[in-house]
Amino acid sequence: MIGLLALVAALLVVSESFIRFLAPAALPDWGAEMTVYLIGWAVMLSAARMVRDNMHVGVDLLTHSLSREKRLWFELFACVVGVVVSAVIIYAGIQMVEFAMRFHERGDSSIRFPMWLYYMAIPVGFALTAIQYVIRAVGLLSAREG
Repeated sequence: MIGLLALVAALLVVSESFIRFLAPAALPDWGAEMTVYLIGWAVMLSAARMVRDNMHVGVDLLTHSLSREKRLWFELFACVVGVVVSAVIIYAGIQMVEFAMRFHERGDSSIRFPMWLYYMAIPVGFALTAIQYVIRAVGLLSAREG
């Protein structure tokens, strides 16, 4: 899904470049706007995958010097912080979506894209991220018991 969003965004950028060169008058006004929306969704969705694949920025220098037990507790603490931060961002994202829906916010281009659909990437992306942190924490606790 993330790759598909990025691919469509890249195709939009490339096609706009060709159209701008060949027939500037035919250039749609919505291409750049849609590219931003697609990349925004791709970034928000990729956060959960990064947690799942343990690719987020970490303090490896510190954690590698810890004992296995302390490293596990440190990683568990990081998961709890990740869930809390995700929850705060989910709440703020929902507020943004509700605001955009209430005031019928639309994009600036001719397609008048509903902004709540774009803003929805924030709570959806961070909800998936929080779920991945919970799954990771459960896995860490299971490893501790095993």
